[in-house]
Formats: sequence, structure tokens, C-alpha cells
Amino acid sequence: MGKYWKFTKEEECVQEMVLGRNHHWHYNAEISKQAGTYMVKVTVPVGGGHDFHHHPEMNEILYVLKGTAEQWIENEKQILKPGDSVYIDPAIVHATFNAGEDELEFLAVLSPATGWEAGTIDVSDTLPYSEYRKK
Repeated sequence: MGKYWKFTKEEECVQEMVLGRNHHWHYNAEISKQAGTYMVKVTVPVGGGHDFHHHPEMNEILYVLKGTAEQWIENEKQILKPGDSVYIDPAIVHATFNAGEDELEFLAVLSPATGWEAGTIDVSDTLPYSEYRKK
């Protein structure tokens, strides 16, 4: 196996707005085809979030950088603060909402890269997830 590395400066990140969230992609399928792990810094405005979803073929680690996250894993809810993290296996439903009075910022690390094409499946309108947090 060959050796691969790539430095990414903040100003080089690919930025993407998704449903009010600002994604700062450091590594993903388009940026680093050789990378087996992807990383994105996500900024969520007050009142925003990433509703109930799952990644069928990727695990995910979320690490809170600033703000307060209301983190759901299936039917369990916890409040996460800076320095807190959670590991999530593939196909486990989860959601992250900004529960604070300031922006929420977290890192999401996803792998393996081979699971990228299976995507992100939104389940926020299906039971029981649609009942957990009323909109």
C-alpha cells in the first residue's frame, strides 16, 4: 500500500450549505479520493439541527467544539458540551440539534470511505422518530 497524506488549511475547505448548516469539508470523496476517513466541521445556527437520519454503511464520530448539542441516538437524548463526543455505528439513527443560545460547532468523522455512496437516509418523518421531538 502506498503512502498518502494531505494538509488542508481552513481557507482551502470546501464549504457547503445544507439545510441551514454550514459544512466545512476537510476530507471527503471529492477532495481526497485516497482517504479512508472523511471529516467535516459543521456549524449549526441557534434553533437549527440535523434531523433524524442514518448512514447505512458508515460509522460516525461527533466531537463538540463549541456550543451545546442536543444529541439523539435512537430514542436516547443527551446534552453534549465542548469536549464531549459520541461514536455511532452504521445504520443507527441519530440527530443533532443546537440546544444553546450560540452557534453549535462540531466535527464529524465518518468511515469507511467505501460507505460514502450509500449516503445519508433521512427518517425524521417516520415513526417513532417523528414523535421524539416535535417541530
